Amino acid sequence: MPPHASHPPAPQPPWRRWLGLSEVWVGVELSSRLLVLLRWTAAIGQSVTLLTVAWLGVQVPWWPCGMAVGITLVSNAVLAWWARALGTHLSGGFFHVLLWDAFTLTFLLHWTGGLENPFALFYLVQLTVAAVALRSSAVISLGAVMALGCGWLWRHAQPLHMQGGAAVPEALLQQGRGVAIVLVGIFILALLLSLRRRSHRLQKERARLRAELESRDRFLSVAALATGFAHELATPLGTIALAAEEMKTLPAPEVAEIIAREAARCQEVLMRLRELGQEATGQSAELCRVADVVAHSLGDLPLNQRERVKVTLQAREARIACAGLREALLVLLRNALLSSAEPQPVSLHVETAEDGVRFTVQDHGPGFSDEMLRHWGEPFRSSREPGAGMGLGLFFVRRLAAAQHGSLQVRNLPAGGACVTLTLPSSTPPLK
Repeated sequence: MPPHASHPPAPQPPWRRWLGLSEVWVGVELSSRLLVLLRWTAAIGQSVTLLTVAWLGVQVPWWPCGMAVGITLVSNAVLAWWARALGTHLSGGFFHVLLWDAFTLTFLLHWTGGLENPFALFYLVQLTVAAVALRSSAVISLGAVMALGCGWLWRHAQPLHMQGGAAVPEALLQQGRGVAIVLVGIFILALLLSLRRRSHRLQKERARLRAELESRDRFLSVAALATGFAHELATPLGTIALAAEEMKTLPAPEVAEIIAREAARCQEVLMRLRELGQEATGQSAELCRVADVVAHSLGDLPLNQRERVKVTLQAREARIACAGLREALLVLLRNALLSSAEPQPVSLHVETAEDGVRFTVQDHGPGFSDEMLRHWGEPFRSSREPGAGMGLGLFFVRRLAAAQHGSLQVRNLPAGGACVTLTLPSSTPPLK
């Protein structure tokens, strides 16, 4: 078996699946943290309640009640240490903890009046936690255990008495029921609000991922279209180049030289389009030196524009996927040059970062408009005059970064101008 292969998970017995012991319904990290917090709160609340009712004159069996609260405190300390220090998730153990708490609450209620105790309502808190954390079958199982506990309390619970032996006044019981209802409501409301916040975060993340996937699909479609254009136009351009070579023997050979030169330029552009399409579809993984890519990108600029670019190259020897990067740098540099009035310079700063190689381009133009800052990177969005560009430049750069698990950041500088930062992973270890 290859080293990376793994054994399939062992099938769970049917009774474990039915009881809900095989999985936790919501995220285990949230469930573990929430359960530990609720158990701390419950233990502290039980202690305060026992002290309060004893102060009000109710007879409290301290030995069994103290033992129940102490077991909850010790077990929760172990549970918190286990989940934090060892990084262990509760998984199926979540059900066991709730089951143990149900037995502990039943034991505590047995010595403090049973179902007459107003705090018997805290069964609802445990059921609510189980309902949002476990499978429905586990909730049914836990509910059945609690129903049996209620039956036991109805028949065998020790009644409450005042310290003088008299029955607990009904007014005091009514006050206790009111306090219990408020506390149970607070517990359940806090739990549901926490789950609602988590649900909203998940919805936003799903929406972001859906938009990212749709953007990637559009990018792959455009990249495939560009690759197809490059393939289809290569043949007629080759024919034009051959015809131009033959025309050089005819009068006015300078015309043939112009045709041949322009055909060669078109073939070079189509070759770069093909490379970009291959990079987008994951067909190219060739690595090259950052210094070489920067030099080639600058070489594609006209001389008057090249002289305006101030380069700071600190990641000269870093290795990075080169297919598509040359075009990406050209897009960023040309956008910056067109945004800055001549002869204002444009800076290109290349450095090694913890997450790869960072390319930062800054200009002295008017910066991005609020509309562009909200929609940058979307296809056919451009800050230039109508007809001056198709609005695909930043779209290609953004999708190139996403395809290589990098990032692209766009912002306006406080002193004026725009700053675009492209970060791509490198095969060279980062500088410490």
